[in-house]
Amino acid sequence: MSFREKYARIARHYEALERPLDRYFCPLRRKAISFIEGKRVLEVGVGVGKTLKYYPRDVELCGIDAVPGALEIAGRKAEELGLNACFKEADVERLPFPDGSFDTVVSSFVFCTVPNPEKGMEEILRVLRPGGRVIFIEHTRSDSKLVDYLFLRPMKLLLKPLLDDDPLRETHKLVKRYFEIEHEEDHYGGVVRLIVGRNSKKI
Repeated sequence: MSFREKYARIARHYEALERPLDRYFCPLRRKAISFIEGKRVLEVGVGVGKTLKYYPRDVELCGIDAVPGALEIAGRKAEELGLNACFKEADVERLPFPDGSFDTVVSSFVFCTVPNPEKGMEEILRVLRPGGRVIFIEHTRSDSKLVDYLFLRPMKLLLKPLLDDDPLRETHKLVKRYFEIEHEEDHYGGVVRLIVGRNSKKI
């Protein structure tokens, strides 16, 4: 079963399942969205729209996700919030947009499940305008081998078969291969990281 099928099965229950983590993750989501630049914003893996309430009302937002059921929930939220937003069923590895379409691209807890993360980064870079900003909040391998062994490895044993989620990925290192890093924060021993980068291609 693919990660799309696995997430489709829990889409309607996702918020309830993640609610115990909201006190830790929602402040990071709010902070991440505060780094947005420009009007044209893409959120990859928007899911059920956990970030939507933090967006400025003047942005032109497009959210993509591979799970239609999640997009339906996100669409209803955006309408209730009065956001100027559109939603498309799409994959970060094959974004259906022309080169340089967006001023900012946001990814919130996505790359722990992307089958080909290098291709996903290439696609984000492609659709981000030269000089545009990229914002990631990601689960990553910790800076502590003890945390990896005692916490993240057991989590992987649970999450990998359930959601194809790999909390031991080094997405923070991958981001640095594609973007010029402007800001980085480690939280909970590096288990979660907020990374802000820029497309360094000349405008």
